[in-house]
Amino acid sequence: MLKLFVSIATLSVALALGSAAPAAASTTPCWKVVVSDWYADGRIDNTYPLHCYQDALQHLPEDVKAYADASDEIQRAMQAAIRDNRERLAARSQGPSTSTGHGKRDEPQAFGSGSSGGGGSSPKGFLSRWIDWLGPKNAGSVPLPLLVLAGIAMLLLAAAAASFVARRIQGRRVVPAPAPAPPGPKRP
Repeated sequence: MLKLFVSIATLSVALALGSAAPAAASTTPCWKVVVSDWYADGRIDNTYPLHCYQDALQHLPEDVKAYADASDEIQRAMQAAIRDNRERLAARSQGPSTSTGHGKRDEPQAFGSGSSGGGGSSPKGFLSRWIDWLGPKNAGSVPLPLLVLAGIAMLLLAAAAASFVARRIQGRRVVPAPAPAPPGPKRP
């Protein structure tokens, strides 16, 4: 009985941890890519089409809007993209001799290329690199510490249930009757 319970508890923990990983979609909406870009390091590093920024602002969860600067960062990146598009259009209308100051950024950038400003990244220390490696890679994934806590909670629940079952089994055992007392000394 106890082995069955432990195996069921182990199976349920494995299923819970296995089903927590996000399902891979064939195409990710661009607003999710924008939010994941912000989630990675707190800023938007790439340039996206303007509608992606607008959709990302509409799809932000309320808690992120209230407690994080995601909407400010997304709006800042959208303004930078608008400014870059205007500069490119102005440079094209003035001819090829005018430079925009951006080097070879005349073509619209794809999702994974380029930068919306903000300069290069500063070197990271050991602890920062370790936290980045340990943490989630996008906004859709479940954070690793949450998975660990869920696993520990399941194990604690399984241990409590096993203790309860063990006490019930011990309570049902037949206790032998006490041995009769030896006869006392005879009186004359």
